[in-house]
Amino acid sequence: MVLSLGGFKFGWKQTDSISRESDFGISENARIGNHPALFRANLGNESIKIDGHTLPNSGDKQEALKLLYMLANTGISYPLTTGYGKYLGKFVITKISESQAVFTDNGLFFTQGFSLELKRDYDG
Repeated sequence: MVLSLGGFKFGWKQTDSISRESDFGISENARIGNHPALFRANLGNESIKIDGHTLPNSGDKQEALKLLYMLANTGISYPLTTGYGKYLGKFVITKISESQAVFTDNGLFFTQGFSLELKRDYDG
C-alpha cells in the first residue's frame, strides 16, 4: 500500500505518481515608487494530486473507483496516511478524472487511468 484515504488503499501497482503542492500564504502589496511589500496573508494550504491506473483484468474489476466516488460525494475530509504509517492530515477529494480505453464488444474496458485531486482540511 502506498497511501490510504478513508479506507481506499492506493496499491503500488496502481499508483503512477503523487505530487504535493504547498502554498505558504505569501501575498504582496504593490507600492508606488518602491518594491512590493511582502506579507503573510494566511497560513497557506496544501494539495495532493495522485495519478494512477486500475487493473480491470487483474482483480480490480470494472468498478475499482466506486469507493473513491462514494468518498468524494460525502464532501467530508478523511485521514490520509502513507504505507509506512505517516499521518499526512485530513484531506477532501475535490476532483476525480478518469479515462477508459481498449473496449470489448459489450462495453467493458481493459485499461482505466485516473487522476485524483485532494485538498487539505485544516479544520477537519
